[in-house]
Amino acid sequence: MNILAIDTSTMISTVTIASDSEIIGDFNVNQQKTHSESLVPMIETLLDLLGMNVKDIDRFVISKGPGSFTGLRIGMTIAKTLAQANDKKLIAVSTLLALANNSCSDKLKVPMIDARGNRIYGAVYDKDFNEVIKEDLYTIDVFSKLVNELDDEVELIGEVSSKYEDLFINRRTLPISFNNCIGKSLIKVCLENLDQSYNLYELSPNYLRKSQAERELLNDKKNAN
Repeated sequence: MNILAIDTSTMISTVTIASDSEIIGDFNVNQQKTHSESLVPMIETLLDLLGMNVKDIDRFVISKGPGSFTGLRIGMTIAKTLAQANDKKLIAVSTLLALANNSCSDKLKVPMIDARGNRIYGAVYDKDFNEVIKEDLYTIDVFSKLVNELDDEVELIGEVSSKYEDLFINRRTLPISFNNCIGKSLIKVCLENLDQSYNLYELSPNYLRKSQAERELLNDKKNAN
């Protein structure tokens, strides 16, 4: 089975390909181009380097969020198009769960993604990747308090970990190599959920909050009243 995973939930565009349980290609780019400019060429380039065609892919995987609104829309649209055009299954995986899967220790895993304004998308998972604190949008003060109340050793995972590590008591901040690029973890989660049923047409990004445009529209309506 050949699996192609896509992640566009942050500034990093990721395309990863596995054959059975072996990662055979992993392409990650953090650049000024938008995902809409870089993602399709990355997919084509990686397939070409591996001597493969998109028709050789048996399963597609996409990180569904939370994360960048624009990035998630682009990634989901391209993944659904590829899956539909090739009549293949698409599996959607939480970005935070995939980030947590960058670690395989027995400690509680605390993946975090920057949501700006001293807010993060965060969650806590145990060693078996069960949710201990549900994924949601939190202020960093509220989230760190919830984590500290668990009174257990935790691993902070994500690019904002070093920024906020002093707010967590029993923490270990993972090295840079664990804090982004989740394509391999998307493959891992996919392999563990091959039999799960997904409706391609019902899949949508998990934003966890309204977009800035939607928030501004609501504020305008409130002010008008």
